[in-house]
Amino acid sequence: MPLDALEYLGNQVRVHSVALDDGSLRERYQSLGRLQQLRAWEPSLLGRLYAKRSRWWLAASTAWFKPDLLYVNSVTALRKASRLPIAKIPVLLHVHELASFLEPLLQHERTLLCSWPTRYIAVSEAVRRELIDRVGIAEHRIALVHEFIRDELVHASESLQTSGHLRRRFVVGGSGYPSWRKGLLLWLQMAGSLRDLLRPDSVEFRWVGDVDNEETRAARFHVRRLALDDVVKFLPYTPNPIQHYKDFDLFAMTSWEDPCPLVVLENMALSTPVLCFEGGGGAPEEVGDTTLIIPNFDPILMAKTAAQLLNDPQGRAELGRAARNRILTRFVASVQAPKLLREMYTASEFAEPR
Repeated sequence: MPLDALEYLGNQVRVHSVALDDGSLRERYQSLGRLQQLRAWEPSLLGRLYAKRSRWWLAASTAWFKPDLLYVNSVTALRKASRLPIAKIPVLLHVHELASFLEPLLQHERTLLCSWPTRYIAVSEAVRRELIDRVGIAEHRIALVHEFIRDELVHASESLQTSGHLRRRFVVGGSGYPSWRKGLLLWLQMAGSLRDLLRPDSVEFRWVGDVDNEETRAARFHVRRLALDDVVKFLPYTPNPIQHYKDFDLFAMTSWEDPCPLVVLENMALSTPVLCFEGGGGAPEEVGDTTLIIPNFDPILMAKTAAQLLNDPQGRAELGRAARNRILTRFVASVQAPKLLREMYTASEFAEPR
């Protein structure tokens, strides 16, 4: 998301990127300006020399670049960012995480988390409250800038929408890297409840993002125990999940904790109603009044709500249109990226980090 913002802002910002690892975004970051990848410290003499040279070159190049601001794009990068050989400048920390990431930092890096950044950006009100109530950051140091998707992605999604879904089964979607935070077991419990409420052959659940890990293996075990083999399908990870999302009649967001999930925005852009749990992070802020928000992490109540929507095609279509309109007016780069730029300017006005 920050990469999308920087690309949208174009020549309004000059960017010098520092990466700790290589990856698929290399070319896009290189198109923004200089990109340097820090070499990891290795025990061998040659490895130590390469790492030392990498840090020296970073210090020299940033001294030439003369940045106004150090923008840190995750609390997971905080420790390494604080050790970069860069002159003291204001620090803007973009927080995309909730309790499961913040609590370990509070135990081991409380001073760094609370004192080093000049300002903070929270990606949802849920994250902002966490920073205030749990971490103890002063409210005036935190800005709220919701996550978003690219404008062109929303407009392109219009041609992908399928009307009526001319097939035998309703399709309920789920997505994400399988982990406890994603509430995959809750999603499966909802699948079992919805199957019992409808005809067994009238609904299908599709999870996009299948990988071979412990959570996925446990999920497959639960599928067998809940007799959901004919109802649930796991689809492999893909860099273009929209091709699967367009076939969903409904998206079930069952996360225990998700700061501001892009998958919710992507499905809303396709005019797909989204059900989510109250207290699960930023999803309720995203959906607003375009759907019903389920209390108490109750998968049975979510299934009952889903059954009502699946049996009401007109009501479902109205919610889908409202969801898409909400994306267009609130959660696109043209709305949110300028807010991010304003926060960069605000943070850079401070002569030194706090």
